[in-house]
This record gives sequence, C-alpha cells and structure tokens, in this order.
Amino acid sequence: MTTQDTRPSFAPDAVVVLGALVATVGYLSPWFRVSAGYSWSFSGWAYASLSTGGGWTLLTLGWLLVALVAGGWARAYPGAALTALTAAVGALTFALAVVAASFAEFRERGSINWIADLPFGVGLPLMATGFGLLVAGGVRAVVRSTLRAHDPSAEG
Repeated sequence: MTTQDTRPSFAPDAVVVLGALVATVGYLSPWFRVSAGYSWSFSGWAYASLSTGGGWTLLTLGWLLVALVAGGWARAYPGAALTALTAAVGALTFALAVVAASFAEFRERGSINWIADLPFGVGLPLMATGFGLLVAGGVRAVVRSTLRAHDPSAEG
C-alpha cells in the first residue's frame, strides 16, 4: 500500500460545516441588551473578551471547533460524522447554558412577558439556524457515512 492509499480523504459534509460556521457567528454576535440605552450586548464575544477570560463559556467555541473539523471528514467516515454530531450536541448544550445564565442576570420586571421587551440582536436567530443545520447535518452524515461504509457503491 502506498501512503496515498492509507491517507484519509478530505470529504466535508457541507451542511455540518455550514451549520458549525453559522452557529459560531450566532454565538459571537449580539444576543440582547439590558435596554435600548445600553451600548453592549450579551454575546459569546462579550464573555470571551472579559478581562478575566471567558472561562467555561469558551467551551462552546471548543465544541464548535471540534464539530467543524470533524465535519471535514464526515461524508467519508462514520467516526468523524459521529464526532461532529456529538460535538454539535455538546456545543448546543453549552450555548443554551450560557444564554440561560445571561437571562438569569435580569430581575423580573413585573410582567409575564418582560423578556419580549428586551432589544434583541441577530445572534440568537443565527445560533438557532446554525445549530439546527449542525444537528440535522450531523444525523444525516452519520447515516450516509455508515451506509457508505457498509456498501461503498451506495450513492448519496
């Protein structure tokens, strides 16, 4: 066997890669502000750029990086597809925890729907779209790469 025969081929799953990139942009983009008069927004970037460091909030970016890298081989290798899917769920879990911790900073303002009054940015919708693509693409990649591993002539 030559080294070319044993070297893993780069076979990115476009949906996984796109989902990881969109989720990362959404995580780093502004989510919401305390009020319209505030100049800063809650976001993954705000946590990452704290003078004390982002701490545990940076784990979200680590999971997204793992998903992005594994997505590069997800079409060809079931292990890479499963790694991408696992990292997607890990990133989603940590992102939800960071957003929930951000909402916990607010005191109730006397109405049942006070959160709807916050000035929202583009970050949360982008994150939702990215994580949706990432998880759906990860599931599809696991199925496709597993089928391809068992039947190399399978198309898809």
